[in-house]
Amino acid sequence: MGDLIIPTSIVTAVTQEEATELARIATGKTVLELGAYHGFSTVVLASVAERVISVDWHQGDDHAGRGDTWDIFISNLRQYGVADKVTVCRGRFEDEVPRLAAQGIQVDGAFIDGMHDLASIDRDLALALMLVKPGGFVGFHDYGRCTENGYPGFEVTQAGDRFGVDHVVGFLGWGTVPAQ
Repeated sequence: MGDLIIPTSIVTAVTQEEATELARIATGKTVLELGAYHGFSTVVLASVAERVISVDWHQGDDHAGRGDTWDIFISNLRQYGVADKVTVCRGRFEDEVPRLAAQGIQVDGAFIDGMHDLASIDRDLALALMLVKPGGFVGFHDYGRCTENGYPGFEVTQAGDRFGVDHVVGFLGWGTVPAQ
C-alpha cells in the first residue's frame, strides 16, 4: 500500500481528521465509494487501499445545483497518481451497483457520500450491502449533521443508526456488516 495522501487542492467537506480515519479503516482493502464529487475521498482511499471502485454519475446533485464534475475528478486522480488504483463507474448508483453485483464483485467496505435525504441514504446503503462482504465496513459521511445543528435535509444519522454505526470521528460514522 502507498502512503496516505490528503489532497489539499481538492474541494471537499471531509476534514483531515475524517480522511485519516477513513484511510485507516480502508488500508489494504477493496472499497466501494458511492459519491465522488471532485475525488477527494477517492484519492484518500486509493492512496492506501488495494483498489477503489468509485461510482458517481458526475452530473452534480439536485440539492446543491452542482454541474458536471467529470473532468475535474479525472484530473485529480491523475494529479495525485492514483488513477491506476481506481475503477471508475460513471453512472447512477442504482444502475452501476447491480451491474457490479451481477459480475460477482465483492468489496471489503463502502464509503457512502451521495445525497443526504433518508430515502437516498437508505437506497445507497441497500446498494452498498449488495457488494460488501460480511465483516466489512460501511462508512457514512455527514453522519451527525441534521436540521438541529444547521444542516436541513441531512438524514444520514437515522440511516446510519439503523445500520449500526458504532464508531464516529467528526462527521464520519461507520459500522460493520454482520456475519451471515
